[in-house]
Amino acid sequence: MPGSLFATSDLHGSFPENRRIIDEMRPESSDDWLIVAGDVDDTFSKIEKTLSLLRRRYAKVIWTPGNHELWTLRDDPVQLRGTARYQALVQMCRDNDILTPEDEFAIWPDASGPVTIVPLFLLYDHSWLAPGTSNKK
Repeated sequence: MPGSLFATSDLHGSFPENRRIIDEMRPESSDDWLIVAGDVDDTFSKIEKTLSLLRRRYAKVIWTPGNHELWTLRDDPVQLRGTARYQALVQMCRDNDILTPEDEFAIWPDASGPVTIVPLFLLYDHSWLAPGTSNKK
């Protein structure tokens, strides 16, 4: 029997109370997987610190970005923007054995049959603008 498949999002590790939760996160078994669905933290190094910590604990970690990973804050030493930032995050994940939307889909070996895990990275749909507006200004 496989372990368990867990999912989390919006960890926002820069908040001390959230950091404590992250630091206490532990799998229930050595076979547990974790899906991390975005908004891990606000700088490149903090994102890597959190994801690599979780990867050391869980048998497999699957990450997909949220908007916070893609922001480039003024005080972030990694000043990459746009596609370059996303590609650097993907490479960082690969260097830490973390799956991304750019990798082959993982297959969770569920007792009722295999389940394909499909991490999606979708760009924002600007059609969600407030009624009566046509641009962000």
